Amino acid sequence: MLNVLVVSGVILGLLLFGYSTTQIYLQFGGAPGATDAPGPQDGSEPSQEASAEPEGATPEEGGSGPQTQAGSEPTTVVYRILESSSLRFTGQITVTNTSTSTLEAWELALAFESAEITEVRDADWEPMDDGILAGRSGAEAALEPGESVALTFDAVGVSQSPIRCSLNGHVCQL
Repeated sequence: MLNVLVVSGVILGLLLFGYSTTQIYLQFGGAPGATDAPGPQDGSEPSQEASAEPEGATPEEGGSGPQTQAGSEPTTVVYRILESSSLRFTGQITVTNTSTSTLEAWELALAFESAEITEVRDADWEPMDDGILAGRSGAEAALEPGESVALTFDAVGVSQSPIRCSLNGHVCQL
């Protein structure tokens, strides 16, 4: 009887932990520690979205879009856990082009500590030792300014955040 209670408590704890960590934001392109947290966007609740605009970047005279230093990808990436159980989880990565120009091609690399990705929807992908390499090819590859793409994946293992990630070679600030 005690074993049943302990196992039930552990499973309940894992489920609650999974639901409490459903959104994690990843940042690309900026110097470490260079991004300030933005304020509320619609007045209802604060945003935790990470910007890829490096410190010291300024808009062009007469321009209104974010400007970045050479070599950075002006993108925002959001990671969410959609569903979770003790043995599997479903996650979603949303890549948004926050620049004023088209992102012609992109490649996203994700690594997890102990999860194995079994399927990725809405992208071409291939498994790596500890994660995946995903992207789109052909006409679907380009992201226009302000456009987003969401990749949904299934994984075996306890729900978790990526331990490493990069977009077009630019490392996430985890």
